[in-house]
Amino acid sequence: MLNIVGGCYIENCREPYFHELYGSGLRAVFALSELVKGMHFLTCCGADYQPSLQSICETLNLTSQVHQINETIAFNYDHPLSRPFAYPDLEMSMQVYLVKEKGNFLYYGMNEATFQVHGDYIVYDPQNWKNFAGTGSTANHLAIILNKKEASYFSEEAHTDDLLEMGKLLLNKENAEVIVIKNGSNGALVVEHGKATNIPVYETSSVWPIGSGDIFSAVFAWRWAVEKDSPAAAADWASRYTAFYCQTKSSILSKQIPDLNPLEHHGTKKIYLAGPFFSIGERWVVNEVRRLLLDFGNDVFSPLHDVGLGIDKSMVEQDIEGIKQADVLFAIVHGLDAGTFFEIGYAKSLGKKVVVFAESVSMEDMAMLSGTDCEITTDLSTAIYKASW
Repeated sequence: MLNIVGGCYIENCREPYFHELYGSGLRAVFALSELVKGMHFLTCCGADYQPSLQSICETLNLTSQVHQINETIAFNYDHPLSRPFAYPDLEMSMQVYLVKEKGNFLYYGMNEATFQVHGDYIVYDPQNWKNFAGTGSTANHLAIILNKKEASYFSEEAHTDDLLEMGKLLLNKENAEVIVIKNGSNGALVVEHGKATNIPVYETSSVWPIGSGDIFSAVFAWRWAVEKDSPAAAADWASRYTAFYCQTKSSILSKQIPDLNPLEHHGTKKIYLAGPFFSIGERWVVNEVRRLLLDFGNDVFSPLHDVGLGIDKSMVEQDIEGIKQADVLFAIVHGLDAGTFFEIGYAKSLGKKVVVFAESVSMEDMAMLSGTDCEITTDLSTAIYKASW
């Protein structure tokens, strides 16, 4: 038996197009529907989507407790790695609900409500910058799953990148048995009292990141809170299933653990960012890609930002040196910019890894790139991950 507390939201993405009713809680319900016997779902939903939610719960044969709100919240993304904006505004009055159910919980933080739960094994995924104690909840055994930014915030250790230090502080501060800190393309760190374990990320050919964190927490809760696996084993299962979800977008997980290859973490990558920047639109794309690569913990050399505009010979020499120093060249191929193709060719001549994010280019024009083993994709999220791996 597992109680799942979490959001039921509309998720919209412009590129690639995506429009579905999910949210962290509902996604976990789907994911675990064939893995956990007996689930109870606690959430909030507007009257506009309650019939759909009721139909889903009946189809999946689970019980639910739905608190009605004025309107179902929608999260809107320009692309899967963009910062979403929510409608209606999340600055709404937050209701507090007392949960009478006991037992084991998977608890996702919500923007529209706080649920006070008191259980045995509880997996808490904050998502709303409120710590577990701040919800008024208690647990006999508590595991907290959070990303690096959340770990820095809750541990009040913004000055350090040391995940182990953050994890140790959070164990004591949150009175938890387990802290799991997810670190994007670098996997995760499981911190217990007197023990820490690195969990690898698993390689996929494509990456759909919306909801990936929800899947990680759901699988961890299944393996740790329900099956009573060790935290490290549960986190490894979670990483495998998350990779499977990112590649397939499959909402329902099977009991057969995905057979995927772990990726070794080689430290901070030096990435050269190639691409045209002669128009507002082109500069926006360069800025967005640079931000994402930096968010993934990479060291990024961008001619636009680190050299500037112009055709002076010394600028060209700085660009060439940037390519020489890079581990990876990330190329934004939008049209047939001669400079970008030169940078790609020069990087390949040096034996560099080249990842190409291709827009508005025919495969015929990409023949030399595909023929020299450049990693080409039309999906921005996949390109960012491939460059960071």
